Amino acid sequence: MTLTTRHHILFDLDGTLVDTRAAVVECYTRVFRNKLDSAFPPKDFPVADLFAMRPAEVFAVVAPDRVEELHAAYRDTYPQCTALVKVFAGIRDMILELVDAGRQVSVVTNKGLERTLIDLGVAGIPPETFTTIVTAEDTVERKPHPAPILLGLSRANGKVEDAAYVGDGPQDILAARAAGMPAIAVTYGFYDRAILETHAPDVIADSPAALAAALGVQAASAKGAAE
Repeated sequence: MTLTTRHHILFDLDGTLVDTRAAVVECYTRVFRNKLDSAFPPKDFPVADLFAMRPAEVFAVVAPDRVEELHAAYRDTYPQCTALVKVFAGIRDMILELVDAGRQVSVVTNKGLERTLIDLGVAGIPPETFTTIVTAEDTVERKPHPAPILLGLSRANGKVEDAAYVGDGPQDILAARAAGMPAIAVTYGFYDRAILETHAPDVIADSPAALAAALGVQAASAKGAAE
């Protein structure tokens, strides 16, 4: 079965469907400034890992005795930064085309539900478009563990041999492979092609248009930039 005929397509969120880099960085910057009286990112912080980490994990690195307080501040601050969230051009059309073709699309993200719904709202993609949405609250494990992806597939009543996972980071490739399904990596998100290639995804898409083609839909308006 090829990718163009797989019925269940599960997507990462940040860096795959929506460009949240500026919003996430701004949120952390405000929390660090207001709560820790320091600049973001702090010295020696693994910035390359930032978008694979949940906020609680970030705060556990920098202030392990204040994780709950800082995480709450992050949740309160993020809605103030959503003007910086953008949807990658063509992604909304691609999702709708997949649905119109009778295929099942789902979101599996390490992000919390509240912020996921905010981002989808900004992107103009109604949550009900997706068969299921798996977020940080749904599994103890996070990607690269396969549990979130397998939960999404189970909720969608899908089979591994009829599914594929799309993401922009190494953790997405590793999680898809561990779940037993093909991994499609996109380079227009938060990670460079060279980093993704070291993990040997099944397909690498350099633009939303290339991703749409790999999945067997047109999404002619996809141009690789964020709207």
